[in-house]
Amino acid sequence: MKLSAVPYAFQSKDWGTAAGASGIATGLFQPQLSVFATGIASNNGSWLGFLGMSNLMIPGQSQWLIDLQLLNSYYDETNYYVSGNPDYNSEQAGSNDSSADNYIRTSGKESHYYARFRYILPIGDGADGALASMMHRKGETSQSSGSMNPFANGFTTLELRPFYQRQDLGEATPAEDDPTARGAHFILDYDNRDSTQEPTTGNHLEFRVTQDRGSKNRNSWRTWQLGFSQFFDLGDSRLWQQQVVALNGWAADTPTWNKTETVNGVEKYQRPSSFTGVSLGGWTRLRGYANNRFHGRSAVSYSAEYRVKPQWQPLQGLPVLGDWYDLPWWQWTVFADAGRVADTFSAKELHSDMKVSIGAGVRFKAEGVTARAEIAASEEGSRFIMFINQPF
Repeated sequence: MKLSAVPYAFQSKDWGTAAGASGIATGLFQPQLSVFATGIASNNGSWLGFLGMSNLMIPGQSQWLIDLQLLNSYYDETNYYVSGNPDYNSEQAGSNDSSADNYIRTSGKESHYYARFRYILPIGDGADGALASMMHRKGETSQSSGSMNPFANGFTTLELRPFYQRQDLGEATPAEDDPTARGAHFILDYDNRDSTQEPTTGNHLEFRVTQDRGSKNRNSWRTWQLGFSQFFDLGDSRLWQQQVVALNGWAADTPTWNKTETVNGVEKYQRPSSFTGVSLGGWTRLRGYANNRFHGRSAVSYSAEYRVKPQWQPLQGLPVLGDWYDLPWWQWTVFADAGRVADTFSAKELHSDMKVSIGAGVRFKAEGVTARAEIAASEEGSRFIMFINQPF
């Protein structure tokens, strides 16, 4: 078993002064199994705890992988773009035309738990089993992307992802939002990239249907999402050992949006709460805007990135860091995002008055994990983002 850990500290408006630590253990019980944990605490009482387990294989079942993720957090005071601000009673919070000041600032407890049951179809590169898929996803192997033919190239995965989410804002919880969601994601994924963590060619397609069947106290709802990414290798140069253009398009809709059902004797729309439904803003889409800044029935999003690996790579030679951690590469990137939400599923409306953000960042691989730090700007200001994994 291999164990690595790193402490860190930061300061922000919502967190105040905070400190935390992250750790990853690999080879626990099974050689490919990894466990990742993060804990953060701040001087204003906010905290976050995350625990994830990845790549558990069922003995005798070579095509299956199981993941588990648990996230709990408490924010002493932060912005939520939901109804409740008395200065904007006539405006829908989180809509494309909503004011940047139409939010409530309050404390919040959030939970997000899910399990992933992934079956890698024994076709294309998936004929080599789940272990080959896992190694590709971790960036430890790569292969030629080839044509977009699932029977000849790439990994095709069927995934069931049951989930539980809760967002408790206390008395500030909007009347139209249920604080709890329970359901499952049903996902068809085709990954034909030459590498998952540092792709240069190929494409990635994901179609997802999310269903919350509701209960006697909660309304049901359903959404779908379709995302597609394409990568182009521009070769090397005197300055860069790698140059890649990465493109992503994404669309989502809530087909139950205008349907109703009776819950506890009350007629309710079959719509998800703002924190579980279709949204833009945050770590992967419209990064210049706050998390869940925009939400509604449907959305589109487009991103373009220029990613380069400099010929100069000083990370492994840094004192302490280079001695303790494996840092094989870093990557510089500039990007642009565009998108919008709407309460009708209309291509014309979704492609008018779109919001835009631009940014730049640095990404690096540390102990098998891709970490990224980015600054993204929009008409509502700028945001500093620290996260793991490529945005697409």
